[in-house]
Amino acid sequence: MTTRNPLIIGAGPAGLTAGLELVSRGVTPRIYEASAHVGGLARTPRDGAWRVDPGGHRFFTRHEEIMDLWNSLLPHDQWIAVPRRSAMLVDGRFVPYPLQGRDLLTQLGFRAGLRGASSFMLSRFRRGMRAIERPETFRHWGVEEFGRYWYQLFFDGYVRKTWLADPDHLSSDWANQRIRPIDWQRAAHRNPAGQDVFRYPRLGPGQLWDAAAARLDDAGALLSVNSKVDAIRHDGRGWTIQLQNAEVAVGDALFSSMPLQSLIQMLEPQPPKHVRAIAATLRHRSVITVAVALKKHYDIPFNWVYTPGREFRVGRIQNYGNWSPALAPDGFTGTHLGFEYFTLPHDDLWVAGDECLGSIVESDLRALGVDASDLDHVMTVKSQHAYPIYDAGRERNVVRIRDFLRQNYPTLHPIGRNGMHRYDNQDHAMLSALHSVARYFGENADPWQVNTDLRYHESGILRG
Repeated sequence: MTTRNPLIIGAGPAGLTAGLELVSRGVTPRIYEASAHVGGLARTPRDGAWRVDPGGHRFFTRHEEIMDLWNSLLPHDQWIAVPRRSAMLVDGRFVPYPLQGRDLLTQLGFRAGLRGASSFMLSRFRRGMRAIERPETFRHWGVEEFGRYWYQLFFDGYVRKTWLADPDHLSSDWANQRIRPIDWQRAAHRNPAGQDVFRYPRLGPGQLWDAAAARLDDAGALLSVNSKVDAIRHDGRGWTIQLQNAEVAVGDALFSSMPLQSLIQMLEPQPPKHVRAIAATLRHRSVITVAVALKKHYDIPFNWVYTPGREFRVGRIQNYGNWSPALAPDGFTGTHLGFEYFTLPHDDLWVAGDECLGSIVESDLRALGVDASDLDHVMTVKSQHAYPIYDAGRERNVVRIRDFLRQNYPTLHPIGRNGMHRYDNQDHAMLSALHSVARYFGENADPWQVNTDLRYHESGILRG
């Protein structure tokens, strides 16, 4: 009988899900997390009674096994139903997002509506005249989908802020899943707003992952935080990982949700030079979330407000009161906002001090029309490897790394958003972990086939 002794790097949604699935199959894993917390970007940092969601996490899925796992971790009374409401803040106006055709024709003025509609129709005419192939860059995709005028107004500036790259240098792979087309239906024919809802843990997304960690602990699994991996060795039979504190762990298989680039850099024996060169091209965006509590109540009836204009440094603003009132202390009647600043690891904004960051937030508050002197509480959360960047060569390069690892290390299983360098939602990251565990047990499952549908991923979803 084969002794199973798997190791897991990372205690985000993918790593914790892999651990839970292994436990359910009678195997006790060991999990090593570099930070002091579990949940990855989906954690819920706290400062007293204040809670912050660093990324804005909606809970929905197409997959019953994911919904069942969520339901098993948190009781029904710890889930709330949250109506989805988002807007683009353009020229001082909140334009509801996903974009509605009638709003675009009327809300920004007659001339702007006519200009946008003309540009949109011209782009559709040109699309009808060209070959079937889909556009490769985000800018080409955006102009074709929305017309040049509406693309420039709503998406070009926002993409530059959030992806930190020229739209001509970004792949369009993620766009169909993340950005909805314009809805031209009349309001009376749309689904009622109350039906566009998602689930959310009452105390933020980290409540779910704290529950997952507690279940693993009850099952006897080792979950070690503050355990950064420094080296990963394979001797042809099994795996050895060396931690920053010089401790080592040995196992028969390795599930890795650490950044794919870092995995390749740490592997011993060292991968071939061309594989290391490919891995070095993979990049991430970081996000700095500044949670600002204001004593005054401001009427911002949205979960998210996107800010494409140059008057804002912030890329997106969350209104935590519209996620869950429990993210603020009991009795709080003001406004609790999360300002999301997208940056690159180790760039000027990432290393900026509190004074510099505070002045940027105050400027954005003024642009929003909010009095910065009304501050009640401020909390800053930094997430370094938050979003894989979809530059033009990402898909080809990731495939080459995947094929190298499969051929040379069949017991190595990259999982999750960072481990596979894909812009996955939580449910997709979890599903990649479930498929990887199945593969570990010899089943015909392929985690790399998760989330490959180019159609919009929120169709046919389960909300519980």
